[in-house]
Amino acid sequence: MKKHRSKKVVGHNAPSRQLVEVSPHRTTGGLQVEELTPYPAEYESPHEKLVIPRLLLCKNIKRVYSQQERTYLDQDGVERQYIADFMVEHGDIETLLEIKPLEFLFHPGHLPKYLSIAKHFRKTKQAFAFIVDEQLFCEPQKTNTNLLMRYLTSPLPCEALARVTEAFQRKQTMAISELCDTAPCSLAEAYTLIAQRQLCFDWSQKLTKSTLVSLPDQPLKGLFLEDILRSTQHGDLLAALALGRGTPDQYRLEITTARRQTRPPLTPWNFVGGFSKAPPLRDLGASELSPRKSWERRDRAPGQATKPNNA
Repeated sequence: MKKHRSKKVVGHNAPSRQLVEVSPHRTTGGLQVEELTPYPAEYESPHEKLVIPRLLLCKNIKRVYSQQERTYLDQDGVERQYIADFMVEHGDIETLLEIKPLEFLFHPGHLPKYLSIAKHFRKTKQAFAFIVDEQLFCEPQKTNTNLLMRYLTSPLPCEALARVTEAFQRKQTMAISELCDTAPCSLAEAYTLIAQRQLCFDWSQKLTKSTLVSLPDQPLKGLFLEDILRSTQHGDLLAALALGRGTPDQYRLEITTARRQTRPPLTPWNFVGGFSKAPPLRDLGASELSPRKSWERRDRAPGQATKPNNA
């Protein structure tokens, strides 16, 4: 069967291929937002689809490109072609991004390839990073992204931003509900201002009407690309892999150790310290037990501290 090749789009940082044409057997698609995506940001996997909205909401990302082709030398010194999933412009840096499930990335058959790519980019001083599925499902970033993407391209009245800016002249931070009453503005306009980076909030908290917001950097800063890369317990390991350090065996050992050292959320049952001293519960004595047949005693709950009514 003849392999179909799509016509390459001409332009600065244009995609090297169009996924709709080269991957007809996959669920492909794209997203285009004026000024943020000069070309449609295309995806061919569920994880790539999830990462595009997250990138578009990052305050320090200027533009998002997809399907960027580069060459690299593999572990045997052979020149090969590599197509990065995305490339983002943030500040004066262009960073290539590879989006993969954690299990796929650290598989023995795939890890040497990506380690060779990372080593080559480190030598050529090309910024490179990995984003895995666990980072995309990290809360509350995922919930906040799903909410704000509804308002990213919403039209915003010119006077709404002026009213909100004037409201923050009297107070640096305020809850969204308070802002709606002070400005005044609607809740949809407040969410639109956040999605379009005119207002910021703490992304470590779930976005609600009671969430504190402020103008950019006064003092809240919003979401940055680095916040996504550092999220979850695998952030440092992925950063080291993107720099091409170590060997495949070292990374497989690290990821296996990390899986065994789970960090459950803090609950009353795993905090450091202990409960206050109290007399322990005792089991009922033979004289305190209500008369039962032998086959009914098996479901008696031990540790009952009170006497039955007929004792």
